[in-house]
Amino acid sequence: MLKKISLSLLLVLLCTLSYTQVLDKFSSTQLDKAFTRSVTVFAIARGLNGLISVVQGTEVYATPAGVGVNFAVGQIVDPMNDMVERFSWVMLMSSISLGVQEIMLHLGQTLLIQVLLIISVTALLAMIWVPKIWHRSAFNTIFKFVSIFIFLRFVVPLLLLVNEGVYTYVLEPQYEESKAALIFSNDEIKGLVNAVQFNQQKQVHVQNFHENSLMEKAQNYFNETIQSLNVKKQLQVLRSKFKTLLQNLESKFNHAIDYIIVLITIFVVENLLLPLSALWLSYKLFRRFLETDLSVLIKP
Repeated sequence: MLKKISLSLLLVLLCTLSYTQVLDKFSSTQLDKAFTRSVTVFAIARGLNGLISVVQGTEVYATPAGVGVNFAVGQIVDPMNDMVERFSWVMLMSSISLGVQEIMLHLGQTLLIQVLLIISVTALLAMIWVPKIWHRSAFNTIFKFVSIFIFLRFVVPLLLLVNEGVYTYVLEPQYEESKAALIFSNDEIKGLVNAVQFNQQKQVHVQNFHENSLMEKAQNYFNETIQSLNVKKQLQVLRSKFKTLLQNLESKFNHAIDYIIVLITIFVVENLLLPLSALWLSYKLFRRFLETDLSVLIKP
């Protein structure tokens, strides 16, 4: 009798949860938060990609800074560019995973699944509490249908809740720290890129002024020599500052790469490994459950 009452209460509770959609609303909120996290971090990475494009554009103006500067700029940009491309691929897979989960969530919320669940649960309860219509084979068949509809109805919401719990208690501190550090690095890199561009403009301006002054003041050799030495000294100072800026820029890019690696790990675990592993485990347990003789739980 206790088994019959417990099973009946459980089935009624599941039907109530299915009708009220309380679990669906909460899991939809968690899914929206996961989408927001993905979009936010991906926007930061795309901002870094835009800065990379700006740095690549400065290679054209890097010649006055001396031999090897073009190669140095390429060395700085290429690792970050490759990392952003890999991060874009991870975010694409993460977005696809979230999209599949959203589709499965909406599939379980359809009216057809809910009606079939209620009908099958009603038939099962009738067979449990009316001994005259008890039939072992029919009970197993109906119970399996009920299990299938329950699986379709609740597996994704439960997976989303478990996934969000793992994120909240395990992954969130690292995510927030890495995101804040990446935003800060983005701002620092932006300031350094502006400084590099300004330095380039000054070098070009000083070089052009030096070349024009040689033509305009060719008659005064002594003054021209003094001015030439002064201009060369300015160029040397600007070149030294330019190299320092490139070193700082490389350091900031390396720090940003470290934060991106942490975020890649978080999104792979949260949106790929956890959902796929949980879904695979649920499927295995579900198949094992369907292969058992469930009629032994309820005796006529």
